[in-house]
Amino acid sequence: MDDLLNIATKTMEGFNPATDKVDNFEEIADGEYTCLLEKVTARKSEKGTNWISLDFSIMDSEDNRHIFVPYFFSEKTIERSIKAISKLAYEFGYELPVDAFASYESLAETLNGMAGNQATINKKTSNSGFVNYKVTPLPF
Repeated sequence: MDDLLNIATKTMEGFNPATDKVDNFEEIADGEYTCLLEKVTARKSEKGTNWISLDFSIMDSEDNRHIFVPYFFSEKTIERSIKAISKLAYEFGYELPVDAFASYESLAETLNGMAGNQATINKKTSNSGFVNYKVTPLPF
């Protein structure tokens, strides 16, 4: 195997880090996908909005594709996200205690108990470009 410098030299030829994408993955098309919940993480947007990301791997994908389902906790969406996450946990067979919401990190840690479960995800993009996800847990 070539050394790191040779590989980096070849890789960077014609690559513009300001405009080029790192991955060559195309956008995942709208549709229904059978997925496996891999992990749940707490995140914060550049604007400071907290959100929870559910990382689902597409099970019939040969190139290890993932769908990341976000739940945002902005002033407008926080109550809806709390209810939606609680309902989803219930549908996966988990009772989400209210103290799981003590912090975004503790919420993600608690929700990680659902990792390994399968679900069907229906991805649909609206005319305005907003992506909606419908997650339906599959029976175990």
